[in-house]
Amino acid sequence: MPRFLVGITHQVYRHRVFAIAGAITALFLMLLAVLPALFAFDPKLSNTVPAYSEASEEVVDALVHSSSLPLLVAAIVFSIWGVSVYLRCLDYVLRRRLVAVATICALWMIEVILKYKSFTPFYATVLWYLYYVPMTLIPLLYQLCGLRLAGLEQHRLGRRYCAALWIVAILLIGFVLTNDFHQQVFHFDRTSDTWSNDYTYGWGYFAVLVWTAFNFVAFFILVGRSSSFRIQRFSGTAALVLLGGAFFAISYALRVPWAWRLNFSLIYCVLCVVAMEICLDCGVVPSYHDIAGIFDTLPLDLKVLTRDLQEVYATPVSKPTPVGVREELRTQEHGRAHAFAVASDPDVMYRAFPLLGGSALLAQDVSELNELNRELAHRRMELQRQNELLAADYDLKTHLADQEAETLLVQDVDQALVRALEGMYDLLSSLPPLTDEVSSHERYRMLQRAKMLVAYCKRKGSLTLAQHGESGFDRDRIQLIANELASDLRTIDIDCASIIAIRRPLHASTVSALYDCVYDFAFFAYTTDHPALMYHLGDHDRCSVELRATLFSNDDEDLSQTPAAQELESALQGRNVAYRLEGEPGQLRMIVLMPRAGE
Repeated sequence: MPRFLVGITHQVYRHRVFAIAGAITALFLMLLAVLPALFAFDPKLSNTVPAYSEASEEVVDALVHSSSLPLLVAAIVFSIWGVSVYLRCLDYVLRRRLVAVATICALWMIEVILKYKSFTPFYATVLWYLYYVPMTLIPLLYQLCGLRLAGLEQHRLGRRYCAALWIVAILLIGFVLTNDFHQQVFHFDRTSDTWSNDYTYGWGYFAVLVWTAFNFVAFFILVGRSSSFRIQRFSGTAALVLLGGAFFAISYALRVPWAWRLNFSLIYCVLCVVAMEICLDCGVVPSYHDIAGIFDTLPLDLKVLTRDLQEVYATPVSKPTPVGVREELRTQEHGRAHAFAVASDPDVMYRAFPLLGGSALLAQDVSELNELNRELAHRRMELQRQNELLAADYDLKTHLADQEAETLLVQDVDQALVRALEGMYDLLSSLPPLTDEVSSHERYRMLQRAKMLVAYCKRKGSLTLAQHGESGFDRDRIQLIANELASDLRTIDIDCASIIAIRRPLHASTVSALYDCVYDFAFFAYTTDHPALMYHLGDHDRCSVELRATLFSNDDEDLSQTPAAQELESALQGRNVAYRLEGEPGQLRMIVLMPRAGE
């Protein structure tokens, strides 16, 4: 809405609108006074045009005693209606298109007046062809309004469709205006004195009729599909008006006497304006119609304030403004929506929305919400206390679980050390005497096996210290242990290499089980000829790890069928792990899958 119509009282608003309408009327009267001069000074009319005074007298007399006066009044009414539509329509795009419809109707009335006062057949013919400019554009603007109401022209396909409509409209207008060259819209003999009545219609005329019907039907289909049932009934009333117009247009084209005597352009514009006015009044086109009545029915505590915070309107259910609200509004920046509450009425939430010339103040009762917030706060405190108790209980259970795991680990290590020490005692007590080279070699191998048991005891014993030190065994730490193991094995002539590819640290109990499996496989490798070991430790899934070990030796037999392999399998069965042994001549592969303990 223009700024000079914003922030004023309703009385001043009405006066300014009437002033605009009066200015439009004066412009039309000035245009009518200039018309005789336009005819008098046209060089193409030569001597057929009378003097200005004679033309003025003829125009004024004909205007008063002929059908031109209703056309002039209609032009003024259409112009005023255009101003009214501009002030009432909410959507700025629809507003421009409806103003364009009003402007086209007003100009069409002026064009009809000029046609009636034409002094030459050429002017009359051109003005006759110009009838079809508004007859093409007005239906197009109606369909564009329907596309806007249906929300279709925002899409890419809708924009392309609108562009195609404009192209077709321009082609139709150009085709009609060039009728003198092709005679496909109207067929007539210009040399005849009765050419204005003795003409027939060509296929181009029917193309214009189809175009008009297509646009109006599309408009009401789009409006009907995008409106509620209540609005659709009113839009049906508007459609009946245009159906009556279609009946009149067909009767006029068939030259039915009652229709032929009427002014086609005036009836056409009146029906279009009446139909659109019905759409505005019933809400098909968003407008300010009965907006005050809608405001009175709002079940909200809503007030409209000026910029100096004076109340200009309030809903019937609104309450007096408490102390502190206006002071809060003064401190806030104008033009921005904000919400606040005041100490004098804490159970009410105020929301201020900016308007042109002021602001809207909405008061909402939030007493139930405040009570709910207090209940939620109390419940939150209870949940926090319960959460603290659960956290303490979890910490206690975790501590007990760690102690239990540590006890089990110590027991496992203790049992492993007992078995290893017993094995060492057995080896040391059964050492053969140094009598020959064979016994010396056998004594050396038994001592090396005892050395492996000492290394095993050292590694297993270190696990008990890990419970009080670092939180777990990460990749770097396990890789360091694997490298130390490989160094120990190389001292007893077992080539060894390892790859550690775990992402998360392992618990000490898991590492203990890995020690057992690795040393079991290493003890088996010591029984083969020139052994070489390769270990790979990686994550199998989120809850388990996988150990892969491969042994290469110079033995010719299948290593999985040896007695030592059977002893290895018996040892793995006692480890409580999933395993698989695969062998072939000179090779043995072991795959061990074990869960992550302590998680």
